[in-house]
Amino acid sequence: MADFCKQCSEELFNEDFGDLANLCEPSHHIYALCEGCGKTIVNHAGVCVDTNCMKHHGASHAEG
Repeated sequence: MADFCKQCSEELFNEDFGDLANLCEPSHHIYALCEGCGKTIVNHAGVCVDTNCMKHHGASHAEG
C-alpha cells in the first residue's frame, strides 16, 4: 500500500488519510517513505518536516 505524508495526501486526494501519522511520540520525528516526496522526516501528525524532501515541504515548517 502506498503511504503519503499529510501534504502529499491533501495535494493528491484533497484529504489527509493519516498514512504516516502516529508513527512516533508527539515531541519526536521519524524517517518515513512517502510515495509523493520520497525519503522524508515526518512528525507525529504525519506532516513532512524535511527541508530536503523532493517537494521541499519542510521549508514551510522549519523550526526556528
